[in-house]
Amino acid sequence: MANIKIEMSKEQYETLVESVFLGSWMVNSTKMELDEAFEDVRELVLSKYKEGNLEDRITHHEQLGVHDLDVDYESQLLATYVEEYDEFSFWDKLVEKLVEKKMTELYGPLEGEMTEEHMEKRLELEENIGRKLEETGVTKLSFDE
Repeated sequence: MANIKIEMSKEQYETLVESVFLGSWMVNSTKMELDEAFEDVRELVLSKYKEGNLEDRITHHEQLGVHDLDVDYESQLLATYVEEYDEFSFWDKLVEKLVEKKMTELYGPLEGEMTEEHMEKRLELEENIGRKLEETGVTKLSFDE
């Protein structure tokens, strides 16, 4: 197996550390067992922390043989990127699910490719529901139970 070497600036290394942390966090955050392939890459990248002058952000746990981000640095990354992503994806997914529900009410279960009429209606619903949610948030959502 051929090894790959990458040269990068310290700023690029810091961005790589953040990217690898966020990527492995996303992959593993919902699993009972860690994805070892992602963890191996994470460990490899973090192990170069001294070369990247990130001693204040990455620590090595000798007993466990692993590297970790400093708790404050990790919290900062989660707050900066994950919370923003969660907020955006929540609204995006909510619109998608509400549109699917409305489309099923209007046309029954849609199977196969959508007709042009269905696509136009879906776009119209996405726009209307998205605008309504932007104006009111979830305060006007109701469920008939």
